[in-house]
Amino acid sequence: MKLRDAITAGVKPLAQNRLRAGLSILGIFIGIAGVLCMIAIGDGGKKIIAEDIEKLGGANQFTLWTRTSIFKRRRLVRRTTERYTSQDAHAIEAECPDVLYALPNYEDYEILVTNRDGNQTRALLEAVTPDYALGMGLELQVGRFITQNDIETAAQICVLGSDSAIELFGEASALGQEVKVRHHWPQKTVRMRVVGVMEPKGRSLTWGYSLDNGICVPLTTYQQRFTGTRYVEHLIVFFEKGADINSIIASAKDIVRKRHRGQDNFIAHYIPQLTFHRLEHIQKVIKIALGSIAGFSLFVSGIGIMNICLVSVGEKTREIGLRKSIGAKRIDIFWQFLTESICLCLCGGVLGIAGGWGAAHGMARLAVRIVPVVETWHVVLSLPWMLTSVIFSIVMGVGFGVYPAMQAARLSPADALRTEH
Repeated sequence: MKLRDAITAGVKPLAQNRLRAGLSILGIFIGIAGVLCMIAIGDGGKKIIAEDIEKLGGANQFTLWTRTSIFKRRRLVRRTTERYTSQDAHAIEAECPDVLYALPNYEDYEILVTNRDGNQTRALLEAVTPDYALGMGLELQVGRFITQNDIETAAQICVLGSDSAIELFGEASALGQEVKVRHHWPQKTVRMRVVGVMEPKGRSLTWGYSLDNGICVPLTTYQQRFTGTRYVEHLIVFFEKGADINSIIASAKDIVRKRHRGQDNFIAHYIPQLTFHRLEHIQKVIKIALGSIAGFSLFVSGIGIMNICLVSVGEKTREIGLRKSIGAKRIDIFWQFLTESICLCLCGGVLGIAGGWGAAHGMARLAVRIVPVVETWHVVLSLPWMLTSVIFSIVMGVGFGVYPAMQAARLSPADALRTEH
């Protein structure tokens, strides 16, 4: 008996008993579709987080931020007095191995920006240096970014985010226009000339604000015109790919500590990579939990398929006896019924892949409408997972179909032909 004939003999009963075959396939379908849907949604979430981290400069960075107060058991113990300076950033760049650049930075939220016509916008003000655009991956629609000459002269210039430029000037060009920036209400406004407008970057999922509704000014201008101090709030440190982040952080902290007379109670750090790693850890736990539930579901479905195959053997006992009496071998009967089991599980696996893909897209659209955190939720279903589902289905078909196939192959022709139904 040829393999083609065995497959035909195994598939034919499925077409003849569609309802029974469909119910047998349903359990495999639900188990595989549920797992693949969860994996596609979870991997899509990982992709969203990775893209969000790239918007903020990528994963190969960390931020030293200023701890202004020290708490113990939720009670204020004391205030810190030391603060970062631009010289700390230069020292980290010069002395830390694998560091590409360290960027002094200061951020201020809800800054009022007004143009000559009275149009206003609330923007995120960022006091930065020229390397900030390179580190954060900022691109310009028009104009230029802050230069070293702007830093040295504390020039009263600014670069607007795309949304801020539209709110202030509409469709007109913002280049060369003058805006007034008010740091706090008691303070006077500072006049700034717009020298550039940035490309849109979208909304930050991590921080919850639009990256296009901002205004960048030279760090020295901010220090002299707005705060009157030489301090900075953050030091953003970018390092080589593959470098040991923990050793770089320890080295950077040691340099800052030495420059501040051994004081380190004001030093704190944030690592964007940890957000991604935490998500991966949570996803692994969810995969194990749902995989266990799906595995149990598939096991129960496999027992159901075994029962169906045993029923099929009982129904075809006389057919088995007839085939053996005209020369069919045991292996031919074995392959006939094993093929039936494999086809049931394989159909469930293939349909489960399609069902998981469709369910993942449906859940992604529903999630975006119910919780509008992102504009689109990616659905990522990789080829290895689909191949794993197909292989697992075949393995299940073999595992749960061997016993019924062996029972059929062991029947003697005489006993089989005497059977009445």
